[in-house]
Amino acid sequence: MKNEMQGHIDRNESMWEIWKEHGVNSETELTVNFHFYSANKQKMELLCEELKSENIKFEVKETRTLIFFKGYEITADITKKWSLPELQGKTGNLYILSKQVGVSLDGCGAKMPN
Repeated sequence: MKNEMQGHIDRNESMWEIWKEHGVNSETELTVNFHFYSANKQKMELLCEELKSENIKFEVKETRTLIFFKGYEITADITKKWSLPELQGKTGNLYILSKQVGVSLDGCGAKMPN
């Protein structure tokens, strides 16, 4: 579990460097998308309840291959002015939440502002 969290932290650091090259800094309002996956409907619903309680906007998409049901992709969007420490902190919080409700945090990303 610690290695998985460290992977998120390392990816965020690399991503932040790329964002900085695109002009993002702690004064830039940016929507960061956190991506989760669940094969279980009840666990997905638990995550959504927690996100709702924190006033985090989210979207759920069912995934399928041909006729076989595969699971749920949940995307949570948080728009604010970010710093790397804030991004790391929110990633850590959402990682812990994902483990508590039994879904996986796949990572995060953002569309760069124009």
